[in-house]
Amino acid sequence: MPDRGVVVPETLVKEKYALFKHEFLEFLFAELVDMRPIFKNDLDTMLIYTAISRYYLRDERVGLSPEDENRGFSIKRIAESTTIPRETVRRKLLELESRGLLEKGPQDEWRIAVKDGLPVIRTEYESQWAREMERVVKFVRALKDHV
Repeated sequence: MPDRGVVVPETLVKEKYALFKHEFLEFLFAELVDMRPIFKNDLDTMLIYTAISRYYLRDERVGLSPEDENRGFSIKRIAESTTIPRETVRRKLLELESRGLLEKGPQDEWRIAVKDGLPVIRTEYESQWAREMERVVKFVRALKDHV
């Protein structure tokens, strides 16, 4: 979710655009390359998983439990947020569920599969997750003196 409380001065954007965009694209490129095999080269599957994980991480930041029944998304909501057709979303959710990365909740909502308090993706793909954390730290360090 965008943080509507942060106002970025237009001069900062103009002066630092190339820096910000370069660092973002470096991060995004490495992230996509690293996540590609996890999602079997399928961008739509990655987008669906990411749509759900964004909210999982937001909730994790504020201390909500992974087992909270109110966490999750309907197929309709996922389709709307990703602009992927509902039937495609449904098929890809079932695939992610069969791989143990997502689970369907009691009210047909979809959420990140959690085992021992951690998302399954973090434990099943530990080396990619470690590289992702390194990328996040590098990205933040590259921008911290400029914002």
